[in-house]
Amino acid sequence: MRFRLLMPAMLAGLCIISASASAETPNLTPGLWSHTNTMSIDGPIQIPGQTETQQECITQDDIDQGADLLEAPQSCSISRMDISRDNMHYAMTCSEQGMTYTMEGQMTFMGERMEGQMTGKMDSPMGAMNMKVTTKAERVGEC
Repeated sequence: MRFRLLMPAMLAGLCIISASASAETPNLTPGLWSHTNTMSIDGPIQIPGQTETQQECITQDDIDQGADLLEAPQSCSISRMDISRDNMHYAMTCSEQGMTYTMEGQMTFMGERMEGQMTGKMDSPMGAMNMKVTTKAERVGEC
């Protein structure tokens, strides 16, 4: 199962959070899910909230898998990953094109809904920039 979160433009890609657990299975129902992510950036360059919505089929196998909790870009390292039936908390640090940024996030699993937030800080040549991504998802039917 994957939640796509927009990264700063310097990343030029998507960070994919895969909700799988080695100890507990997330409280999620298999099916067709609609994910809505809203990203904003505050700093020398202001980027107001930009929203992206996509749909994805999530199977029970996706929910049950026990590895690859966070599929981050190669330039990132995961420093914290805590997952339980109802929550996931994570942190990572990335280096891209000479810049370093940190991100922390959390997701709440509620059966046929989930919500989360990620915050990030980046020191860029233009100055410090803060990113915020909110995620809401719901099961909309069968695959």
